[in-house]
Amino acid sequence: MHEGHRQRLWEKLKQGDNLFEHELLEILLFNAYPRKNVNPVAHALLQRFSSINEVINADLDELMLVEGVGENVALYLKCIGECMRLKNNCSSFAVIKNNAEFRQFASARLAGRRTEALEFYLLDKGGDVKRICTFTDGDPESVVVRPEEVVKLISVYRPHGVYMAHNHVDCPCSPSAADDDMTKKVQMICSLNNVRFYDHCIFAPDGYYSYFMTNRLDEIAREFSVSNLFKNNL
Repeated sequence: MHEGHRQRLWEKLKQGDNLFEHELLEILLFNAYPRKNVNPVAHALLQRFSSINEVINADLDELMLVEGVGENVALYLKCIGECMRLKNNCSSFAVIKNNAEFRQFASARLAGRRTEALEFYLLDKGGDVKRICTFTDGDPESVVVRPEEVVKLISVYRPHGVYMAHNHVDCPCSPSAADDDMTKKVQMICSLNNVRFYDHCIFAPDGYYSYFMTNRLDEIAREFSVSNLFKNNL
């Protein structure tokens, strides 16, 4: 019977359904009690501490005053609280206010690499880099990123804006036909998802190339955008 209840809660979580606070706490307790019915324990914890936040930030001795909560379970809940504090204390990777700051930040990460890598920098509205997604095949001359992988990044992290950068190990920084093609695809994906595509930079031993600074990004944006797509089909 308990297994069926657990499965129902997992399904609610998976489907994105609204969960009651005691149900969320039950899910947290599943690992602490592999077989036991955790519903009474969840309710007892919330009755004493009033919220999940209070539960995971409570002292060990206080937690163990709740019936059914031993030292191991108390330590488990305490660990979750410590993880949440660590997450809340972590700042973003950087704050990027303009394209020059982006180039400096990306250059420090990519210049001098001995294999080619492509990175997406996902920004919130304030310019904080909230996620850096790196793709590399371990090949010194190429890296392949499928459009569906970019779509997944956008749909999962929902950024306000995107910067893109990659490096050339031994060849000049001037873009290849494949670089142009990838830039066009990313621009269209961003346009479809109402995400700003700020720049695509290429770093190489001879310097860097910026699609934004050369106005190539503006040209690509005019051609590969939702508004242009609709205009051409009217």
